[in-house]
Amino acid sequence: MSKNIDVLSEEIDELMLRKLELIEEKVQGVIQMESLLKDGHIELAKARYIRGKGNISMLQVPNNEDTVTSLFDLETKTINENNDTKSCFDISFKKLNNDTDVPKDPIKWFGVLVPQNLKNSQKRFQESIYVSAKIANIQAELTSVLSKLKILYIEKDNLKSSNGIKT
Repeated sequence: MSKNIDVLSEEIDELMLRKLELIEEKVQGVIQMESLLKDGHIELAKARYIRGKGNISMLQVPNNEDTVTSLFDLETKTINENNDTKSCFDISFKKLNNDTDVPKDPIKWFGVLVPQNLKNSQKRFQESIYVSAKIANIQAELTSVLSKLKILYIEKDNLKSSNGIKT
């Protein structure tokens, strides 16, 4: 049995409210990400000022692809709920079995005694990775809500046309 127009309208209203909540969360996440990236760049600039631009530059980064590895793993999960597939992203530190495979902290490329500003910069950029995963999860849920809304609008239009109601 099909739903009546009132039930469909209530479901649409609930999804529209959820959509607005998700948009607000996404905007707050983007603002937080911008703030973290700005702070990270400022801390990096301070570190370059303290140590000199030649001591903290791309010249210290190894150019061999085998020695440069990520400290993080991205896990992508697909969850099926009520015939609806959802993507979920999670960031975690890499956990490797052998000590030889453990990625080295990239901050060591710039020496043993690095300025505190460089460590702060690294921390800000790492936090931004977590925030980006949070934003990606919000975007995935927003996409799901939009597809549900589209289906409900089609159902409502079909119900209206079968009942002879003009929009």
